[in-house]
Amino acid sequence: MLSIRNIFLLIIAIASIIGPYVALLNSTSSLSLITIERGDSMYGVISKLVPNTYLNRLFFKIHIKQNQIESFKAGEYDISQMTIAKSIDAFNKGDSLTRSLQINEGITIFDLDIIINNSLLINDCLNLECLKTDYPFKEGVLYPDTYFYKKGMKASEILKASHKILDNKLTYLWDKKPQSNMLKNKFEALILASIIEKEAGNHLEKKDIAGVFLKRISLGMKLQADPTIIYGLLPNFDGDIKKTDILDKNNRYNTYMIKGLPPTPISIVSITSLEAAVLGTPGDYLFFVADTPTSHHFSRTYEEHKRMIKKIGLDK
Repeated sequence: MLSIRNIFLLIIAIASIIGPYVALLNSTSSLSLITIERGDSMYGVISKLVPNTYLNRLFFKIHIKQNQIESFKAGEYDISQMTIAKSIDAFNKGDSLTRSLQINEGITIFDLDIIINNSLLINDCLNLECLKTDYPFKEGVLYPDTYFYKKGMKASEILKASHKILDNKLTYLWDKKPQSNMLKNKFEALILASIIEKEAGNHLEKKDIAGVFLKRISLGMKLQADPTIIYGLLPNFDGDIKKTDILDKNNRYNTYMIKGLPPTPISIVSITSLEAAVLGTPGDYLFFVADTPTSHHFSRTYEEHKRMIKKIGLDK
């Protein structure tokens, strides 16, 4: 039978262990982010958070036994606001950091590769080659949105899902296309929508821009859209459209030289540009010119168009 003295000493001994044990679990690491790779041992992970001492290893062993923790899940973890105990719990549950990938309207396939390469995704879909699609092109076939992922996830998973969303939305709109809209198929609609996307200064004028291009198509006129020339010069465009670029018949995207639509879209499109292209009809206007950084003036005749060009000083 234990004497009072021995009981007192036992209590002191237990307290001397419990105090540091609780203090360790409630402490925080100097790290803010930690990545656990597949195959990393739990002890190896913990040694990155706290000094790898015999006592800390003992405390960790006690903690994982009490909480029936068998493994840590691979991933990237934000532990900047977590205690050691909460960090261990996160590792066990796999509550890893979620990151976002922003696919914006107006970007090209060249921009997309840069965005993915600057993310923590595995780029297994260079130039969208991973996509199996009915579309005869790879440019512009994604839906602009914010997509969430974990570090080490394959880009193809996001890109395939994004393409499916775009195709579903375009199919839904195509069923509502008015008869006076002469676009032959969804592919042409996506191409025209991309030109509208690059030309428009704001969402409200997209209907009028669509009306101009649809009117020109109906009359057999050239579209004469500067953004198509620029796309044909990518990825080496220097920011300046030269006269030689406008007269270049070898640029398949030069709508000053070719009639009708270019062979592919020239960017990812917003839903408003898609709606303008599919639901639009030939309008009264045949010309437009930027009169502010975010808007255009629309003209019915070439004479009116020339007067507006002179008024804003673009004839010099």
